[in-house]
Amino acid sequence: MVCTATAGTNESPPSLKLTSCVLLLFSSVSATIFTEASKLEDGTYPYNTFVIPCAVEAVKLVASSALFGRERVARGESQTRLGFSIRGFAAYAFPAFCYFVSNNCMFYIIRHLGASTFQIMNNLKVLSTGVFMRVFLDRKLSWMQWKALIMLVIGCMVTRLGAETGEGRHVVDQSFFAGYTLVLVSAVASGAGGAFSEQLLKGSQHHKSNGPEDSIHWKNMQLYMFGMIFGLVSLRMDAKSESLARQNLFDGFNAFAYATVATLAICGLLVSFILKYLDNVAKCFCAALSMLCVALLDSAMKHETIPLRVVLGMLLTGLALEQYSLS
Repeated sequence: MVCTATAGTNESPPSLKLTSCVLLLFSSVSATIFTEASKLEDGTYPYNTFVIPCAVEAVKLVASSALFGRERVARGESQTRLGFSIRGFAAYAFPAFCYFVSNNCMFYIIRHLGASTFQIMNNLKVLSTGVFMRVFLDRKLSWMQWKALIMLVIGCMVTRLGAETGEGRHVVDQSFFAGYTLVLVSAVASGAGGAFSEQLLKGSQHHKSNGPEDSIHWKNMQLYMFGMIFGLVSLRMDAKSESLARQNLFDGFNAFAYATVATLAICGLLVSFILKYLDNVAKCFCAALSMLCVALLDSAMKHETIPLRVVLGMLLTGLALEQYSLS
């Protein structure tokens, strides 16, 4: 589906855009559920979590390369020399690093805060996205949009009211603060990476890819190359910090871990499509809907009633995102 978009244009059939959003919603929910399911009973991961982002980048790079090759053949450009610019290529290092930080934070946030709370608190990235859209895209937000962002913050805070009882009782204070610290780090990184990626994918007078006809797959390849580099560096550093080196990077991987890699890779490909042909606001809509689905599924699997604070948080967050996108 992503591969059928026409290179060199920011236009795409409305039905294709809607399909992309629906698929992103499904993939995002699945990735969060699979990540939660891959943990052991004590809440720890049986595998090296640094392997997940690296594997995801590898899968996305292979997929984008295949789609790019298919696109060139379809357009009769298989023999055309591929344009390349060091400056244009280097521009992708920044969003790749931002995504690397955000993706690695995800595992620890889910561990400390839980899947449903992660999905709700993860919407704080809308705040940083609004700021960085102004910085990178020169897109000024209206007063109504900023009011929506304030409502979003309130909704996120509501979700943790009374968390020291019930489902959050087992979380120690250190883990509590660690989880929220990583939420802020992830939000800033995600917002910056998303806004800058949108600029690169749509093209600008300051950062233009010299690749063939502004192909989304060529741009994705450059982004994922840097993602692989950061992932491999993190693995190397992690191996040095451990007393026992792993003989197999995929030691401890279970079916849910592999499913996490697959769904996160699909999410990444769909996000790039949405950023190019829609914008970050559309991506936020998908995040809001996935938040609702994860909270419902999380409670259903645990045979628990959804806490009132989570319901209120979801309502406020949903209203905030709706107002933000419509104003």
